[in-house]
Amino acid sequence: MRIQMLAAAIVFITGSVLTLPAQAQDVEKPPVPSIAIVDVEKILRESLAVQSARTQIDKIAADLQQQIATEEEKLRSEEQQLQQQRAILTPEVYSDRRQGLQERAASLQQQARSLRQTLDRGMAQTMQRIQLVLFEEVGKLSEELGVNLVLPRTQIVVAFDSFDISEQSLKRLNDRLSEVEMSIGANDPDKPAGK
Repeated sequence: MRIQMLAAAIVFITGSVLTLPAQAQDVEKPPVPSIAIVDVEKILRESLAVQSARTQIDKIAADLQQQIATEEEKLRSEEQQLQQQRAILTPEVYSDRRQGLQERAASLQQQARSLRQTLDRGMAQTMQRIQLVLFEEVGKLSEELGVNLVLPRTQIVVAFDSFDISEQSLKRLNDRLSEVEMSIGANDPDKPAGK
């Protein structure tokens, strides 16, 4: 009985092994790679859309900084007035007014932090939208060139310039998206990137 089971197992294994080469021939070979390289960081640095976004962010940040500086100066002035009135105010009134000023100062600091976070978030969302447009353009370009693998320059140690499609990709991005409208405070991911 054991010999028959062993013989059946050998026949099964031999049959399986003999059919492997035939099955392996049915498997499709992967395509020969046609590679291109893209310097994403350089493209984003030189992109007209990113420059537009940075200009807008800088202007918004400068305006907000001016507003905050005006409020801080107003608080300092009120603090000085309160110090001058200290002798004529009751300790309770002085303490209440001082606490009110401290609360306003803390609120102003929180508002400044919140505005910086909003600016950072707005810039990050805008960069994502620009990057999506860039990747779409890189995809179209690689298809036109017959490239089936695009790698970021940061992952490459050595490559010939003939593999690099960064300049073509930058031109396409700039042609399609030369400026963006910043959407600070509005979290609408469905909004189109360009004007």
